[in-house]
Order: sequence, then C-alpha cells, then structure tokens
Amino acid sequence: MRPSLRSRRTLPVAAAALLAAVLAAPVSAVAPGGSAAETVSGVLEAIQVEGRDGSDPLVYSVRSGHKVTPVRFDTGDPARLTGATVTVQGLRHGATLDVRSAAPGRDVQVRSKPRAAPLGAWAADTGSTELQGGSASATTVDETVTPVAKSVAVVMFNFSDLRTTPFTKTQVQDALLNGASSVKAFYEEESKGRLTISGSVFGWYQIAATTANCDWSTWHTQAWNAATAAGVNLGSYTNVMFVFPSASSCGWAGLGYVPGPYTYINGTLSVQVMTHELGHNFGLAHANADNCVVGGARVMIAATAACTSVGYADPFSTMGNNALRHNHGSHLGELGWLGATEKVIAVPGNSYTITPYFGPDGIKLVRVPRGDGSFFDLDVRATYGVFDTFAAGSAATTGVTIRLGFGTASPTTNPQATLLLDSTPATSDLKDAPLAVGKTMTDPVSKLSIAAMSVSSAGIVVRVREGNTPGAVASPAATPGDGSVTLTWGAATDDTAIAGYRITRNGTLLTTTAASATSFVDSTVADGTTYTYTIAAQDTSTNVGPAATLQVTTPGTAPAPTPAPDPTATPDPTPTPDPTPAPDPTQPPVSDTNAPTAPDVVTGTATTTTVSLAWVAAMDDTGVVGYRVTRNGSLVASPTGLTWKDTARKPLTTYTYTVAALDGVGNVSSSTSIAVRTLADTAPPSRPAGFHKVRRSGPYVTFDWSPSIDNVGVVKYAIYRVGRARPVATTTVSRIRIWTRHGARYYVRAFDRAGNRSAMSAVVRGRR
Repeated sequence: MRPSLRSRRTLPVAAAALLAAVLAAPVSAVAPGGSAAETVSGVLEAIQVEGRDGSDPLVYSVRSGHKVTPVRFDTGDPARLTGATVTVQGLRHGATLDVRSAAPGRDVQVRSKPRAAPLGAWAADTGSTELQGGSASATTVDETVTPVAKSVAVVMFNFSDLRTTPFTKTQVQDALLNGASSVKAFYEEESKGRLTISGSVFGWYQIAATTANCDWSTWHTQAWNAATAAGVNLGSYTNVMFVFPSASSCGWAGLGYVPGPYTYINGTLSVQVMTHELGHNFGLAHANADNCVVGGARVMIAATAACTSVGYADPFSTMGNNALRHNHGSHLGELGWLGATEKVIAVPGNSYTITPYFGPDGIKLVRVPRGDGSFFDLDVRATYGVFDTFAAGSAATTGVTIRLGFGTASPTTNPQATLLLDSTPATSDLKDAPLAVGKTMTDPVSKLSIAAMSVSSAGIVVRVREGNTPGAVASPAATPGDGSVTLTWGAATDDTAIAGYRITRNGTLLTTTAASATSFVDSTVADGTTYTYTIAAQDTSTNVGPAATLQVTTPGTAPAPTPAPDPTATPDPTPTPDPTPAPDPTQPPVSDTNAPTAPDVVTGTATTTTVSLAWVAAMDDTGVVGYRVTRNGSLVASPTGLTWKDTARKPLTTYTYTVAALDGVGNVSSSTSIAVRTLADTAPPSRPAGFHKVRRSGPYVTFDWSPSIDNVGVVKYAIYRVGRARPVATTTVSRIRIWTRHGARYYVRAFDRAGNRSAMSAVVRGRR
C-alpha cells in the first residue's frame, strides 16, 4: 500500500517537514551503540513524497493495527516488499526506525507475501454482478448488486501548541455525509449505487504532541488513543480520517494510504481534498498531466525523454487538484465500476463508439496498447448530476479525452498515476485537452494514430490505426496458363494483422484478396501478351507493404494488329455494316461509379509559415489518379502524391484541411479532415545593412539602408537616437528623412508583425 501526498497547489510541492526523521541521515551515519536495537512487525507500506525540487521519493512505514512506525532503509529495494507482512530490526531515532538493508535476511523477515486482493471500494467476489458492470444506466441503481459499505470515522484533534478548533462537528458531518455535494453524495453518485458511505465525527481531542516536524505518525497514535479513551471503537470503521488545524510544518493538504484505511486532512474542510484522499484509500493514484516539449514548442505526445509529468494537473478528476469532478475511465475501472463489456482493448484498424460513463449502455473506456506496457486510455464525459457540471459544448463532452495509463484499469494493489495528454498544446488551459472531432493524434513512438471521427447522442466514434507497414510477401510466383495467369505467394507478416493482398496488373488494381489468400487466378488475359503484376500486403490499418513485381507472358499468338487504312484507296460508298451489336437501350451503360476510399491517417506538421500534410494512399477499383486538398473549405491543391506543403501561412493560426481521393473518371471519395496550428513567430528580421546618410538639408537628414529579410515579413523600421530607448521615427520603407540634433548619432532596427526586432544597424552621425 502506498500512501500519497496531496499538494495544496496544482503542481506538487514538497512536504519538507513531513517525515523529517525519515529523510534524515543514512543509517551508516548512526553512531554505534547510540541506540538500542528494536524490532517491529506489521505490514510494510510505502509513502510517496512530492519534493519542492520536483523529486518524489518513496519512504516507508510498518503498520501494526493502528500503530504506524516510519522506517528508513540504508540499502536494498523495499518497494518489492510493499504490502507484505514483515518483521524489521533496526535502531530507533525519534519516530523513525533505521534499518540497514531491505533485503530479506537478518534485518527483514518476510512473514507473508503481499495480499493478492486490495483494500478498495469494490466487492471481494470477482464474479459478482457489481464487477461485471451489469446493465445499470446512468440514472438507475442495479438492485441486484449488494453495495460495498464504507464507514468513515472522523477524528478531530489539535495540539499542545495549537489548540484551535476551526471546524464544528456539524460542519465536518455536512462535508462528509449531509451536504448535496458531500463526500457521500460524490461516491454514491459515481458508483451508481455500488458503494455506500456512512460515518461519525469525534473530537476535538487535544494531544500532547506539538505541530513541530509534521510528525504525523505520533499524531496518529495519540489521537487514536484519545478517541479510544473517550469510548470510541475506531476499529469498527473501515476508514479513519484524522482532521486537525492547519499545521504549517506539513506542506500538504491531505495524505492517504493507497489502498488502505487512513487519511489525514491538514486544516481544510474541502470536499475535493476528502474525496481525493479517500480515493487513495479506495485504490487510486493521482491524475497527472504530461507536458511534452520538442524543439522549444509544446506538443501533445512525444518520446518519454521529451515529456515531464505535471502533478495533479488533470482538471477532469478529483484525483487531480483542480475541480470536484468524478473519476475518469481508467480510475473507474480500478474502482471496479466498469463491467467486462464497458472497457475494451483496441485493435488497430477498428473504430469504436465511446459512450459517457453517465450515459447510454456501451463502451466506456477504450485502451490502446502503446507497445511499451502503457496504454492510451480513451473516455468521454457528459454533463451529469451535482459534480460533472460541464458547460454545454465544452471540450470534455464533445471530444475524446486521451490519457497515458500505466495501470490495469481493474482493481489492483499497485495503482499507477495517469497522464492527461493535451491536444491543444499551444494553449495553457488543460480544460481544452480532449481531442476534438476531425483531429488526429499520431504517436511518434508507437506510430499509432487515434482520430475522433464523429460525435452524437450515442457518444464519440474514434478510429485507431497503426503506421507500421506490413512485410513483403514471400516467394511470389506467376505461372501462365491457357487464357489465365496464376499468382502465388507466401503470407506476409505484420505487427497487428494482415487484412488482405492488393494485386495490380499493368498498374491497375485487379483485386484485394482475403487475408488468408495465398493465390489468385487472373482469367482475363489475352494470348501471347506480356503482363506486369504486383502483389503487396495490406494491414487492418490500410498500410500497404512493399510490392513484389512479376512479369509474365501468356502462351499463344497475340492477335494481329489492325492494319492502318490505305490513304490512296477510294472510299467504299457502301461500307460493310459494323458487326458489333448496338447497345441495348433498356440496359444501363457500363461505367465506373465506385468512389475511392477516403485517404487514411492524415497528419499535419507546422512551422511558423508552412503546414506539411501527409496521408496514406486511398484505394479504388480502377485506380486513384490524385487528391484534392482544401483549406478552410476552399480548394487549394490537387497533388498526385501522398504529401503536400502549404506555404505563406500566418503564424499562430489554425487551419482546417481536408483530403479526398479522385479516380480516373472523376469519382471523389469522402474527405478526411485535420486541424493544424502554425507556430509562433520568434525569428527576428535580419540586421538592416548599409545604413548611411544620403542627404542633409539644414537640420534634416535623409537616411537609407538595404531592406531587411524576415521569415514572415518586415512591417516597419524604427529609427533610434543613441541614448534614447524610444524611436524618434518609424517608416515602412528603407528610406526616411528626419529632423536631427546637432552631434547626435542614429541607428535603425527592423520589426516584424509579431514584434520581433532585428539587431541594430551601424551607427551614423546625423549632422555635425
């Protein structure tokens, strides 16, 4: 079990005073004979401390019943023993027990392995209806489920040096149980009746300890003993929440075991802090965000080395630190509140309709394996109830939210934090992080792409593709026969799945076979004719592998060519009628009416003034001849290849592009859209060259210089007098006549539209 700290701020802050003894000198610094050896037994539990310097060390404690003993190990890896029942031997220093090694042996004896079942908010019976999810709607409690009952005892205490009582029992009772936005209301609404919360409030009790050093384990013990002496049986409650006046020695608002029975609330009655810390008790880690920077610009997703975690930054979950919102899909799974049909592992090449948790029956969580053990976890939100009060049309309800998930999305003893991905990295507000319809996220690491295709009352349709092409077919061969050519090949390989094989003849698509096919017979060939075939594998994401090319000549004699007409011959006034029968007017003409498939996986990359588009080839029964590209609804290009660059764009501007395929008879496919935002203009113009004086007339001097160059464009020049910060004149051309002071010197700078200014020109004296 891993207790976790919660900061008062959006970014994690260190609880510097928290566990000061635990983070003190190493065991090797302890003077021999300075303390007597001591042995303690209990469950080894980890505590995650978020440091002010960005560090997040894990420290440990041993819990026996309600008694907590902080433990510090000099060597070894105690993380693998977390949750095990152990006996440890060490030297006591204050509240902390110093143990030389975490390796099982002399200092650590393992009495039992970590529990297989966590202490969470779910039922222990994994075959129960509650774990399967049932068919309960967003507004209906499944009465076949026996709710899991949680009882919370709140113990209010203060200190010998801080005897304030900032809250009344009634106030605490309202925050926990009675208010419309209470902790009880939050979890009972979120669980759809799978969880009930009851509780009582006790205290205030004054303990003997002071607020110094944030010695929470001593506070815990003394407050527990005070409540017991008053006749309270805290052992009869599933969870105990310790509430105390604000202790400045603790740099956190709350602390909770993950999972476990205890939470600690530092000087606040925030329901969001309470739901967050109880969320830890119920088996949840933090809802963080990913901040990825490539080339100085924020991007939605990048290699791990380019990204850092921003603690508690997810605004769509109470396990963040921004709003009292219900938990997201990954955490709902860890709470045991998603049924087997409500979460799926995505297979690239497929599309999925994701419905909100508080919405119609359907898939609530789509997990896309990234290939490194993590997942892209996809969910959709809806405006519902007291807590999910999203504004109409907000990004959370009209887009698909994507997080990196490292956990199981199922009940677990080892929950992992999630990382929200920001689909609009140019803005600083994560409330617009969800991927909007028409946009695609492409992961440069896994080559996976996730596109939000459409939104309706049923949810949002997402399409998952992977960008790795299949391998080549094995041992391709072409065998000519009587009026036919037989093609054979060995199966190609793909990292996901082969969907079929594309076969062309003389550059024209003949067919796309089934995935299991290893042969094809072309029975539409002529005798004595040479044909060129290609065979290429296509995967379920429409990626096409390298083509095997085969040339074959059919047996027999080719038909004699029709002789050219004799220009000296006299035309026959009564030509022989054409033996070809006239078309049957009752039958429709034979023509190609099949449109190509839409181009797939359109990606866009931007600089300050350019947007580069790329897409996967479309397919057509007669062949694709080109593509149509629109920008903001207007046709701007008709490329024949699979890439196109749009130039002369404005910085920091969002452009919406569509790409559609065109075949030889004019059939046009449906289009695929993408929105791309150009980067900010941070490049200054070049230094004005050749600044010189060309004419003087009394106090007036005319200056001239060569025009500066800029990646977007120079909008003005400013003339400065040496010694003054503000310009004395501006102009849009590279020549100006100004009034000058006797003996003053001048220089010029160029400015672009973004306000970037060039280096100063040479300095020239105006008039002597």
